[in-house]
Amino acid sequence: MGAQHPIVIIGSGYAGLQLARQYRRHSPSGPLVIVSADDGAEYAKPQLSHVISKRQAANDLVSKQATELAKELKALFLTEQQALSIDAAKQTVQLSGRELPYRDLILAVGAEAWVPPVNGDATSEIITLNSLQEYRQHEVPLKRSHRVLIIGAGLIGCELANDFLQAGKQVTVCDPTERVLSALLPEFASEKLQTVLSLKGCQFELLNTLVSAEKTDDGIKATFRDGKTLIVDCIVCAAGLRPRVTLAKTAGLNVNRGIIVNNQLMTSVPNIYALGDCTEMDGYLRPYLQPIMVSAQALAKTLSGEPSKVCWPVMPVNVKTTSLPVQSAGDVRSDDLIWQLDEDDSGLTGRAFRQEQLVGFVTAGQHTAASLNLLKQLNEN
Repeated sequence: MGAQHPIVIIGSGYAGLQLARQYRRHSPSGPLVIVSADDGAEYAKPQLSHVISKRQAANDLVSKQATELAKELKALFLTEQQALSIDAAKQTVQLSGRELPYRDLILAVGAEAWVPPVNGDATSEIITLNSLQEYRQHEVPLKRSHRVLIIGAGLIGCELANDFLQAGKQVTVCDPTERVLSALLPEFASEKLQTVLSLKGCQFELLNTLVSAEKTDDGIKATFRDGKTLIVDCIVCAAGLRPRVTLAKTAGLNVNRGIIVNNQLMTSVPNIYALGDCTEMDGYLRPYLQPIMVSAQALAKTLSGEPSKVCWPVMPVNVKTTSLPVQSAGDVRSDDLIWQLDEDDSGLTGRAFRQEQLVGFVTAGQHTAASLNLLKQLNEN
């Protein structure tokens, strides 16, 4: 059923476009439709955490417009179209302006920024930076703001803090955990990064959360759980992302934290696949660029008639804090690891061993130059 219909990709972010490009390598002329909820412009999303210090306008990040992408990918590119519902039996997806049949449907709908509950009349002014459209909306107030409060001391929160500090702004970061990047890095590495950011002028409110944001004549009055208050010009939330699962859930697909897929990225419904930040495989969310690329390569083969499983290599995570760049890979969070630490004025290298076998590493500063060799060792183990 629907063999003559196109491959339809819902989402024109990194996942959707990488899949389209990989698919075109295997199927140069097969019918392809890409559905975008916005204008479909391609941009480097990781660069959103550096726009303030680089003084970039939103349009500076755009590398290709939808019309150029349509030509490159030989695809019908539908912009400003919301996917409203899926009829799996008929193999159609209902858009805001039309009903679209599909041979195979791929959900690459990404994730949305999560804002924790906050009281007060300034809560509507809390900024998230999860897309080019959001940055375009908040570009002017972000540039004008001098006193910035960041909610979240994870990867994006730390990168934003670094960027705002580089731009000469006063930065405060709050988080309910006791240290930065606590879910990603071992204690010695997160403490190193926190120290460097502190020396650059960042203030930390750790083991603390924002409970209210009130408008005042001098800005926004931020009140924390411990009763401390702070006057800021803007509040930026980087508390985490939540996979977009509503479309999948209403279509009857199995959903947990993300859209559940198997190792071929198939959902629980025939002819519907998912990849990227919206997916969950084997209980894990993998919200980074390299897993998306690996997934896109495998799924493109499957869609082209060569069923392929996703095989995860050891994939590094880069923390793009220019004051102290950090890279990690493998197992760096287990309690039974034996660490070998090499630290000097230029940075640090931590090697994690289990039963005398290298199972993970962390590098920081100039020591990140050693990451490639360490990654090679991990992939050989």
